[in-house]
Amino acid sequence: MKPQTYMDALLEEEREKNRIPGAQIGIYKGDETLYEKEYGYQKDSIYRMYSMTKPVTAVAAMIMYQRGKLDLLSPVSEYLPEYRDMTVLTETGSKNAKRQIQIWDLLNMTSGIVYPDEDLAGREMEQKIAKVQERVDTPEAFTTRQVAKLIAEAPLAAEPGDRWRYGLSADVLGAVIEYIDGRNLSRFYQEEIFEPLGMEDTSFWVPQEKRSRLVKLFYQEEEGERMVLREDESRHLGLGHGLVPPAFVSGGAGLYSTRRDYKNFARMLLLKGGLPKGDRLVSEEVFSMFVQNHLSLEQKKTVDFAHMAGYGYGSLMRIHEDARQSGSSSGMGEFGWDGWTGPYCSVDCERDRIFLFMTQVSGYSDWPLIRKMKAVANTF
Repeated sequence: MKPQTYMDALLEEEREKNRIPGAQIGIYKGDETLYEKEYGYQKDSIYRMYSMTKPVTAVAAMIMYQRGKLDLLSPVSEYLPEYRDMTVLTETGSKNAKRQIQIWDLLNMTSGIVYPDEDLAGREMEQKIAKVQERVDTPEAFTTRQVAKLIAEAPLAAEPGDRWRYGLSADVLGAVIEYIDGRNLSRFYQEEIFEPLGMEDTSFWVPQEKRSRLVKLFYQEEEGERMVLREDESRHLGLGHGLVPPAFVSGGAGLYSTRRDYKNFARMLLLKGGLPKGDRLVSEEVFSMFVQNHLSLEQKKTVDFAHMAGYGYGSLMRIHEDARQSGSSSGMGEFGWDGWTGPYCSVDCERDRIFLFMTQVSGYSDWPLIRKMKAVANTF
C-alpha cells in the first residue's frame, strides 16, 4: 500500500475515536508538495496557532540580531528596565537573583519565567495573567509593554540560566523587539516576515471577511467510555477571541494562520533563512547559529516534557539529537514546535522535508500519534 493509505488510516481512526474534530496534513520536500489532505476541514481553514507563534518570534529575533540591534548576551533590563532586579522563589522563601536574565535565556527558556502553573511560581504568575485576561478585548486591555511589566512583577521559578522551564519568555522577547524597533509588534511581523513570505492569512486577529474560515476550538471530555468533543469558548494566556486587533500582541501564542501560510514559513526555515526567489530573510550564518541546541547537559536534565526525549532546545524550538530516545526517523537537527490547540510543525533540513499537522483541540497532545504520523511522512 502507498504511504498515504497509512496516513489516512491514522487520522481517520483519531476522528472515529472522537479525539479530534478534523485535521489537515501537509508533507513537503523542498518546493514539492508530496501530500496534502483535509480531514473534515477546508483547504483554507484558519487555526489558532498558540505556541507555534514562538518560532516566528525566534525569526524576528534573528532579524534584529543581524541588523545589529539585539545583543544576545545583554540583559533584558537594557530594553525593559523592570527586569533589572528579579527575585527567585526557593523552598525557604524568595531571594534576589544571582544574575540578570539575558536575551539568550528568553530564546532558550532558561530565564526562570513561568506560565501559570500549579507550583508556587506558577500560581503567582496565574494571578498576573488573570488581570490581563479580565480586560482582554476591552478598551482597558493591557498592551504588550504592560503585560511585560506584569510578568516582571512575578518571581522566577529558578535562577536565570540554571534550568529549562517553559513559560512566557517569548512574550517578553516580543516586548523587547517592539521596544527596539519602535513599531507595534504586529506591524513588525507583518512587514518583516508575513509579507516577504506571502503569508496572506496570518495575523494576530481574524478580520470579518475571513471569520467563516476560522475553525471552532473544542475540548475533549470523557463521557462514560467514550470521548466527546465540546466547543471551547474560553481563552487563556491573556488572549482574546481574535475578532479585533489585540492590545497585547503575544509573541508566544497569539498568531492565527493556515496550513498554506505556515508551509511558506517552514520553507523559509528549510532554506535556512532563504526565500524561494533567492533573497534571504536572514543570513544562513545567523540562522545556523540560532537553530541548534543551546542547552547545557545540566539544563537538558531539567527538561520535563516527555515528548522532548532525544531533543535539545534552542531559539524556542526543539532540536533532534538522539533517535534512540526520540523514537523518530527524522534526521539529526530536525526542528520545530507545536501549539496548545494541536498544530505541529517539523522541519528536517537533512531530509529536505517539512511535516505539518493542523487541528483545533484545547490542550491536545497525542505524542504516540505524532510519532506514527512522522514515521509515515518520512516514507513519502
